[in-house]
Amino acid sequence: MDKTLFQRIIDREIPATIEYEDDLVIAIRDIAPSAPTHLLVIPKKPIPSVNDLTDDDAPLVGHVFMVAKTLAARFNVDRSGYRVVTNVNADAGQTVFHLHFHVLGGSSLGRMNNERPSATPSEGHGGHSDAPSTPAAYRAGVVSGGIAREGGILLLAAIGLALVFNAMNPKAITWMKKDFEHVEASDSDLAQYLTADTTTANSNSNSQQQQPTAHGQQLTANSSQPTATANSSQQQLTANSSQQQLTANSSQQQLTANSSQQQQQPAFTPQPGLVREITYDAFVKFLKQPHYLIDARRPEAYAEGYIADAKNIYGGEVQGIIPMILEMVPRDRVIMIYCDGGDECELSHHVADVLKQFEYGPIFIYKGGWNEWILKKR
Repeated sequence: MDKTLFQRIIDREIPATIEYEDDLVIAIRDIAPSAPTHLLVIPKKPIPSVNDLTDDDAPLVGHVFMVAKTLAARFNVDRSGYRVVTNVNADAGQTVFHLHFHVLGGSSLGRMNNERPSATPSEGHGGHSDAPSTPAAYRAGVVSGGIAREGGILLLAAIGLALVFNAMNPKAITWMKKDFEHVEASDSDLAQYLTADTTTANSNSNSQQQQPTAHGQQLTANSSQPTATANSSQQQLTANSSQQQLTANSSQQQLTANSSQQQQQPAFTPQPGLVREITYDAFVKFLKQPHYLIDARRPEAYAEGYIADAKNIYGGEVQGIIPMILEMVPRDRVIMIYCDGGDECELSHHVADVLKQFEYGPIFIYKGGWNEWILKKR
């Protein structure tokens, strides 16, 4: 069975910000926090979910809550309040099937649901209720501004619930536009990973080096021609020796040329977190080098056509498929990403931002994207 994302973090195959660790659990910061303080306490034992717990796991679960208590105190949310929660299966929002507990705090988290207590009259208080019970009372409330106050409270409650549920949703709507850094790749950025085509240059160099040698042998043969009549066997020996020398020189030059060409082939050098934007010309050159290409557009757009060997990772839902991304994307080659294109190229940057947090790099974003690619290829 393949390792889960959390098992790979426990085994130090994937980097994470570790806040606590012992023989039983590890606690890390959530990469997409739903609260100012958002930690994950993860048992090292590979248990898929609460449904898979046994009686023998009771001490482990108790230990998880003791660690959560310690972390809450460390992050100063133990007095103000915090929440310890675990999701079980898809409807509850579980995306990584390795038991883990969320520790959330640092702000008011609101209620766990949007149901309000009933407003039925209480017999113990003489049938009195805060809710208006007659049309007259309702009209009086409007006059006095009571309804306006209640409406404002309801509106604030609805906004608060929306914020909480959106934050807990792996396909959360972005409330504020994220400001990505747009840095164009420099010549030095490109030179590290783009191989210059030196075949022609080496060929010309070889022919220039070989030409004087051949010409020199021709001159030697002509000058030795008068002596050849007197000593034909010696001339034959000299000619053979010259020919062997030429062959040896040619072979040595060819080896030198091949060695030189291999030395000019750049080796992959990881640059974790490096994100740069590239133009069409650089993108085309990168397609000829070892690479991993990502199409960040919607799946339906990808289905209608894509560039070269691109794999589809939709930037709008990237936070909800992090485990799949870490399984798919290799770390030993240049990563390129494109979307429809334009000055912002947001979908590409959303994917790049997640990869950057997991220390992938270098990452090059083709800012012209699909739209420019189609225009150039017409």
